[in-house]
Amino acid sequence: MSITGNLKTMELAELLQWLSMSKKTGTLVVDNGSVQKQIFFGEGRVISSASSDPSEHLGAFLVSHGFVTENELAQAIKMQESNKMLLGKILTTVGAISDEDLHRMLRLKAEEGIYDVFTWPEGDFRFLDKKLPETHHMVPLSLDVAGIVLEGMQRLDEWKRIREEIPDARCVPVVVAEFDESVLTEGAPQVLALIDDDRTVEDICRKLFANEFHVCRILLRQKLSGRIKLVRPRSKGAAAPAPASGATPNVGLTGEALVEAARQLLTRQELDAALRHVRAARALEPDNQKVAAAAQKIDDRLRQEFESSGLRLDSIPVLARPMEELAKMSLTPQEGFALTRIDGSSDLAALIKLGPLPALDTQLLFWRLSKNGLIKFTSKR
Repeated sequence: MSITGNLKTMELAELLQWLSMSKKTGTLVVDNGSVQKQIFFGEGRVISSASSDPSEHLGAFLVSHGFVTENELAQAIKMQESNKMLLGKILTTVGAISDEDLHRMLRLKAEEGIYDVFTWPEGDFRFLDKKLPETHHMVPLSLDVAGIVLEGMQRLDEWKRIREEIPDARCVPVVVAEFDESVLTEGAPQVLALIDDDRTVEDICRKLFANEFHVCRILLRQKLSGRIKLVRPRSKGAAAPAPASGATPNVGLTGEALVEAARQLLTRQELDAALRHVRAARALEPDNQKVAAAAQKIDDRLRQEFESSGLRLDSIPVLARPMEELAKMSLTPQEGFALTRIDGSSDLAALIKLGPLPALDTQLLFWRLSKNGLIKFTSKR
């Protein structure tokens, strides 16, 4: 028996509970016009899921949550083309991820894909009774529908709270203080490393192949901790930047005031704070030519400071301490990411190209690591 309808007339929670209580076996297909989800049932329990959204494909999901790198994923996909093995099996075989972490992430991916449907205002659905894909095309799971429904309803409430602070994906996160490490979750280092005071939330999602909820949840924790603010990009000729809904208004704060503060910070050798103020000034008044010119001068002074400290583009960073020791230290997401990219042969210019941050931000990052005695620089032989 095939069941059809729309989420406007039958809510997802009610639909899932009916399929569970009826101990149905088959495939629930839900389509909102842009994304199609498939939820596979076996005797009333969710046994697997699939989605047409690229951010929910296993490889992208593992990258966005920080379990594998893009290079590891690319190599695994290349191997899959020749041996036709499941992607997860390839990644565990080559040691990119443990069996335990893979199973946990597969379960999380299936749950996240279903939770996402709770946020859909509408969508057509149909249940294909007794129809399932071949077992070797599915990763076997067994999820209780009651737990999924409860979490899904909570997720809907959380998404509403997120939207009060981050109204849409066009908002630009701007760093105003060091990140709060006490609220970091899986995938947070990858998301936070992409904040450059210019990328929008949408840009970060696209760069990581991550869904918007995952990125916004991480950003919201930092915003509530007072570590970032969110602004909306404005068009040419706009009178003033529009702060994101829920943001604390900065009465009297101007781009010129931020640049002047950056000059003073630079004089005191507080380079991190100086660059943050410059980035904030540009984000606050992107069309102000006077601010842009003053900010560029500070950028140039920062580059001169780095070069005088030995951070030339052709210099090679090497670890000054064992990686085992570094792994136990309290590092920012950007610092941890940078340290994992140091191989003893790539120069600073090459590492800048590989990293997600702008060149100046990357130089500042390596300057800080050097100043703290975590790395040192050698010249090319």
